[in-house]
Amino acid sequence: MNRIKLIGINTEGSMRLWYGPETKIGVFASRDFDANDYRLEQWATEAGRFHQCLVGTFHSDAERRILDIALANGAFAVWIRGCSLPRIYRGAVEKAMKDDHLLMLSCFHRKHHTEATARYCIQLSSMCTKKHTFFLNENDSLLEPVYRKVAWHRNTLLFYGRD
Repeated sequence: MNRIKLIGINTEGSMRLWYGPETKIGVFASRDFDANDYRLEQWATEAGRFHQCLVGTFHSDAERRILDIALANGAFAVWIRGCSLPRIYRGAVEKAMKDDHLLMLSCFHRKHHTEATARYCIQLSSMCTKKHTFFLNENDSLLEPVYRKVAWHRNTLLFYGRD
């Protein structure tokens, strides 16, 4: 059960995903991690097949690909946004919203996020998950601090990118 209370945060979707008993997996991918990397696709497909609950900002191309593949294969997700909630949903996201497989959160009322809001959302994603999966490239200034905090934990998985 998640102990972080959602006060003053705009939500859309299934609140059961936030407070439910499922183990949540934080998903973090560098902005320049190859979105077509076979390891990313395999991991996302398996997460969907086992109906796992993924939590993340899903902002980078790699994170969005993970979200789309995982949702299409049956996963659940909590999408923490650094900007306003979208008005239109498409593809796997639209289907997941209809099937109560997705929860979107935002406490920001702006069209685009800033670096500060991105850091906030990444930290929140890390704090509300018991497992973490990273798809990192070298010198990722946004994700490295979060990875360093949880790297020692046995429930942390790292896929290192190829440059």
